[in-house]
Amino acid sequence: MSYLQKISEFRNITVTPTSFDGHRIEGDISLERESDTLKFHLIFSYSDSIDVDQNMAGLVLAMPAINFTLFSEKLTLNFPASESDVSAISEFVRINNREVFINKLARRRYEFFRQEYVPRDEDITEVNSDGDTVVSAASRYEDTPRKIPGGSNAVLSSGGKESLLSYGMLKEIDPETHAFYFNESGGHWLTAKTAHDYYTAKFSNVHKVWSNVDRFYRYVLRNMRLLDQRVINMKTDTYPVQLFIFPVYVMSMIPVAIKHGIRGAVLGDEFDDPSDMQPFHGIRHYYGIYDQTLDFNRFMSRYLHSKGIDFSVWSAVYPITGGVVENILIKRYPDLFRLQRSCHSCRSVNGKIVPCGKCSKCLGILMFILSAGGDPHQILYSTESIENLKENVSRERMRLDTDELNYMKAKLGFIQADDNENLQHVSGVHLLPDEHQVFQHVPDSYREGVMKIISQYAPRIYSYKDGKWQESEKQ
Repeated sequence: MSYLQKISEFRNITVTPTSFDGHRIEGDISLERESDTLKFHLIFSYSDSIDVDQNMAGLVLAMPAINFTLFSEKLTLNFPASESDVSAISEFVRINNREVFINKLARRRYEFFRQEYVPRDEDITEVNSDGDTVVSAASRYEDTPRKIPGGSNAVLSSGGKESLLSYGMLKEIDPETHAFYFNESGGHWLTAKTAHDYYTAKFSNVHKVWSNVDRFYRYVLRNMRLLDQRVINMKTDTYPVQLFIFPVYVMSMIPVAIKHGIRGAVLGDEFDDPSDMQPFHGIRHYYGIYDQTLDFNRFMSRYLHSKGIDFSVWSAVYPITGGVVENILIKRYPDLFRLQRSCHSCRSVNGKIVPCGKCSKCLGILMFILSAGGDPHQILYSTESIENLKENVSRERMRLDTDELNYMKAKLGFIQADDNENLQHVSGVHLLPDEHQVFQHVPDSYREGVMKIISQYAPRIYSYKDGKWQESEKQ
């Protein structure tokens, strides 16, 4: 038995739209096994009325299913799908299979999988990482051009610093900027609720979709024989399997975009240091964050354009680190900063949503705020969390790029950095290896405005040469 046969839990995952009118898209996800079939009814409920066909409804419903395709022989789109749809979803499946294989099965942060399904060294190959899932469609769909009138963009919004800063900058550049919130049915919504409630009270053009997609994830996880059920029920800072998260949000935004003349989705993709993203056993991968990279943005944009949908995905903060993002947010948009809840274990205390102050996400945020001269109490961090920060950081496996973590530790006096000069790029704007100008991947109509704002707080530009980041004169 091959390794892929060993981990093939499902014979087929089938996506079937059942209704798509008014304010809702609904459908069934079936995960067929040898002896039984898991079935789940997936719902997307919109604050706006939407007008979609079976193809678009099916695409919205298909995105969550891709999270589990490494463990399935087939993914069947039981709705009319175009050649572009099948081609793009096949590529999404291949990429996500590799991300799950490398980052969940091979280089594990937690032992979510039962040990008999963990790959041996000889199993770690490109063939196994890509999986062998076959994508097929029930019938052919002919894409037709859908020109989206207008030129506004929507920020994929949450309680995170990147989305808050992106919204602040875009709103300053274009008052018609929209905000789009994805409300999962579980506690994850607590991270976004403070910002959402403020936005709906203060701003126009705020949209929301509610979905039970997180319940779908939990249902599948609870019923996967490959997983150690004791471990997946532990509170952790990562999911047991699912890494294909943002495509669900972006695709669910398309019906709203078509209705309101929104030409782009702005994601809060901050800088990821390419020097930290080395191949694993010679296999290139995205460290589990493909859907938060420029490669994803470009691919998703090309795919939608190939379908005739005039819609692009981009980021306004991709060349700057989290510390720079936090610094600008605190100093330029203090009202938005006070909405920040960058913790996935938030809880409600006396009517206010409070971060836990202990998880790796919170520890990073506390470091960013303190290094920027901000007050963590403003976003409801406790004095205890602030006072215990150094000790907690020393014990936690922090999820920051190496240079960024060391720069923050040195700046806060947690460590003495001998190579501090080589860490200075963390405070600047990065010219990525494939760019010939800074902010090259920001649309022309926004580039100058975004650069003007960010350069006030990060005036130095760094490019990657001879294996390290060096200050550059290139604009």
